[in-house]
Amino acid sequence: MLTVSAPGLAALQRGFKEAPDYTRQELLVAMTTATALLEREFKDAFPSVSGLTRASIHGDAFSTPTGALGVVGSASVAVAAVELGTKPHMPPVEALESWVHDRMGLAGKEALGVAWAIARKIAKRGTKAQYPIRDSWDAQYKSVAQMFEQAAGRIAAHLIATGNGGAA
Repeated sequence: MLTVSAPGLAALQRGFKEAPDYTRQELLVAMTTATALLEREFKDAFPSVSGLTRASIHGDAFSTPTGALGVVGSASVAVAAVELGTKPHMPPVEALESWVHDRMGLAGKEALGVAWAIARKIAKRGTKAQYPIRDSWDAQYKSVAQMFEQAAGRIAAHLIATGNGGAA
């Protein structure tokens, strides 16, 4: 959850009342910037061999009647599996064989043998959560909050410049 300071919240409330279009515009700029930052950070933090899982992570920002909405996510089940870990299950050995080849440089029967060993371990224990998204959010939270505080400051300055900044 993202919080905004009391002065920032007051500026946003006044902005929606007295300059709603400008306020939405400023919030969309902040949300677009924050979403792009988080998308980049999530991708950079994600473990990758082929890059397909990283490439599945996308972000977008939208203006709404009450402000702005930003979303960063993926439709890939691999993202959730890496983030949260998995329960024991038998993974596809072919995918692991490719991973073994890319990561360890093994090929043929040797790669297949290692892939089967890994698959059996996952079938017995599952996989551990790695939390690249959570950890990236934790690392960028203050930067994102600052983006919205700065937007609130621009809104307050706009209200003063246009004569709407006086006490209610």
